[in-house]
Amino acid sequence: MKNNDVVVIGSGLSGLLTACVAAGKGKKVTVLSYGAGTLTIGGGIVDFIGYDDNAQPVKNPLAALNEINPEHPYAKVGKAVASAAFNDFKKITENEGYAYLGDVKKNRWVPTAVGSFKPTCLVPKTMDTDALKSAKEVLVVGVNGLKDFYAKLVAKNLQEFYGEAKKVTFVNVGLDLTNGRDISCMDVARYLDTKEGQTEFADKLKATVKPGMVLIVPPVLGTKPDYKVLNTLEQGLSCRFVESAAVPPSVTGYRLWTMMTNYAKKLGVNIVEKAKVVSAHVENGECVYVETEGFDRKRKYYAKSFILANGGVYGGGLEAQIGKMVEPIFGFDIPAPADQVQWSNKDLISNKKQLFALMGVKVNTGLVPVDEQDMEVVKNVKVVGRSLAGYDFCFEKSGNGVAIATAYKAALSL
Repeated sequence: MKNNDVVVIGSGLSGLLTACVAAGKGKKVTVLSYGAGTLTIGGGIVDFIGYDDNAQPVKNPLAALNEINPEHPYAKVGKAVASAAFNDFKKITENEGYAYLGDVKKNRWVPTAVGSFKPTCLVPKTMDTDALKSAKEVLVVGVNGLKDFYAKLVAKNLQEFYGEAKKVTFVNVGLDLTNGRDISCMDVARYLDTKEGQTEFADKLKATVKPGMVLIVPPVLGTKPDYKVLNTLEQGLSCRFVESAAVPPSVTGYRLWTMMTNYAKKLGVNIVEKAKVVSAHVENGECVYVETEGFDRKRKYYAKSFILANGGVYGGGLEAQIGKMVEPIFGFDIPAPADQVQWSNKDLISNKKQLFALMGVKVNTGLVPVDEQDMEVVKNVKVVGRSLAGYDFCFEKSGNGVAIATAYKAALSL
């Protein structure tokens, strides 16, 4: 497969955004996709940076970059480019009819599936928490049979948080889709895509909902990247809805992935599905082609530039083996202690970053892989997203933010 300007390995947020920005510059781009990446796992909200190195909440994410570790991906990208990347991403969502809210200079707090709050930067309108600030009554809505969202627990924890400032109650709704089995947020969201589902959901809530209430629901307000379900329910019930963050599979992440995939196709990006990249052919310090393995046969994809965006440890872009961490396609060196006991903290959830999470491909400010002497290893390859070294996205709450910033930086220089 020849005549590509750019081949992107991976179809998560970083891969798709790199492809879109490059295609917008007139480049011929092919994306090699092996699943939806980690986007549908990590969620559809965009964390810039939520906690500093001392585990303290960050109020102004953009300002926090002034004190970022020099090996952090944000330091490689630079403050100005990171800010521009977020603004460009917001414009894309607005143009595609699925506008995101937020500002790089201010974090917002969104409710979780256990009734706590987490910091993030950009959110879809379904997770706009501004209405919670002035609300006197909050109703947490659960769905009978729904796994991983327990309305009673969420309401209890929120009431403890708000104290006497707000009254928090809960209700569980029975919908005609369980058939006696457990269901997921995706099941409910698909049902609410339909007129029948929207009508039943609204009818079951009418007896409990008062005008002006704020309803906290799991992420179930449809699977499509638009706000039709949200608008229909809010208008019908005269209240505001706020989706919580939730455990995987993420409906909000699926919506964002769908929007980015559709946008990429509009720009003429060629997306090859079920294309697992297994190797790369490098000559004289440059990648000539990568090879995929599919159902029928192996295929070679040639390009002038290559983007490695296949998701780090969680997406299969890095592989943990006995005594070492491996980048399986190009064989980039990943420094790691031979004693794997040192890879993690004694406590999985702690106030320190995990060493295994900090592992990844070392790059220069152009996001080109470098060796221990900072010499470029493969000159026409750039690494974006979770395969990069120097940050613990789970600790920092910076995953999708790094994906956006590094994707934008990589695409600008293609």
